[in-house]
Amino acid sequence: MKKFAAIFPGQGAQFVGMLSSLSAKYKIIEETFSYASEVLGYDLWSLTQKGPIEKLNKTHYTQPAVLTASVAIYNLWLQEKNIKPNIVVGYSLGEYTAMVCSNIISFHDAIKLVKFRGQLMNKITSYMYDNHLDGYYMYSIIGLKKK
Repeated sequence: MKKFAAIFPGQGAQFVGMLSSLSAKYKIIEETFSYASEVLGYDLWSLTQKGPIEKLNKTHYTQPAVLTASVAIYNLWLQEKNIKPNIVVGYSLGEYTAMVCSNIISFHDAIKLVKFRGQLMNKITSYMYDNHLDGYYMYSIIGLKKK
């Protein structure tokens, strides 16, 4: 049997309409989003399908959306192929997906963690920026243009 890895993306992989073509064919996609929506207390599927992109790009919405999309695709892979990867890895936020898919943490706990992580990132950067404070803090930069 061939060996393979599953690599999960970080923040920035989100877009309005993501996974819409897969959800039309596979129930597991919307089921995964439905579960995440229950945990989050808002309709994550609707946000990812209808936007607006400005809201979806806010860190505390983006992170649960990317995690859920990645877990949904992984669940679909298992459903269709029934083959687990030999290794799972993730970049930044994708590390949480890798931990879920490795059964290190539950999807439920990961959803709560990334929502909180996104809220903290937003709060800290807003505070530092608003108060003109120097220091180290985290940003997620989307759509950076070259000069």
